Amino acid sequence: MKRIAIHLTLLAISFTTFSQTVDIDYETQKKSIIKMEFFSPLVGHTTLGYESYIKDWVSWEAKVGFIGLGVDNSDNTDPSGFLFRGGPKFKLNPDFATRDLRGSHLLGGKYIKPEIVLSLYNEDVVDFNSFNDIRRRESFRSIAFMINYGRQYILADVMSVDWHVGVGYGFDNSSDGKYHHSHANGDGSFPIAVSGGFTVGFLLK
Repeated sequence: MKRIAIHLTLLAISFTTFSQTVDIDYETQKKSIIKMEFFSPLVGHTTLGYESYIKDWVSWEAKVGFIGLGVDNSDNTDPSGFLFRGGPKFKLNPDFATRDLRGSHLLGGKYIKPEIVLSLYNEDVVDFNSFNDIRRRESFRSIAFMINYGRQYILADVMSVDWHVGVGYGFDNSSDGKYHHSHANGDGSFPIAVSGGFTVGFLLK
């Protein structure tokens, strides 16, 4: 019985010592990230982003995408244009590093991000008929207001990995529901927008 008590006492001391000796220096942590939507080239665009720390629990993030710089999976419609998206990121809780609930990194953890998304691009539209297909060039404009949920991991204050999904309202100049590279939304009678992504990045001072 005495041995059990001794072991429990030593274990408690070791945990206490660890929590007191692990010192997180937030001042020296890198507070900005340059990142890329990792799989974006596979769906017809290449999107780059930048995130910067504002204050405890809050950062901001902005992205720009080059539509057409990637694999064209849409029956050779040859899309070309740009997308823009951005908004604040509100952390739900930090990734805990010590028993006194101190976050391991200022930019890591789960978050909610309200976001405005804008897509401006041109692409070919094909009308199919029994004689020959008619191809015409059209311009598309879309705006969406999204609420995103995600989680960001910071690896050794060098690299970031982030996954996120979003839902909101989307509006465009198309009569049908459509994928706009930044998001997909329904038609005018059901203007729900959805999006998702996976980013990797590198931290900067």
